Amino acid sequence: MASNYRLKATPVPQGLTQLQLADKVGCKEIDISRLETGRARPDGDTKHRIAEVLQKPAFEIFDR
Repeated sequence: MASNYRLKATPVPQGLTQLQLADKVGCKEIDISRLETGRARPDGDTKHRIAEVLQKPAFEIFDR
């Protein structure tokens, strides 16, 4: 069941692969994949780290 917190801004436009984003965020590649497909829901800290890496506000990166 997909959540409404799906990662909507994929790392590819930023020139990053899922693995590169995961390394920069401090998580596993599978975690990024699950966020993109809506199979996982990020906690606040993860949202913040992804937003920092992608240099965008979290509200632009995640569906809500």
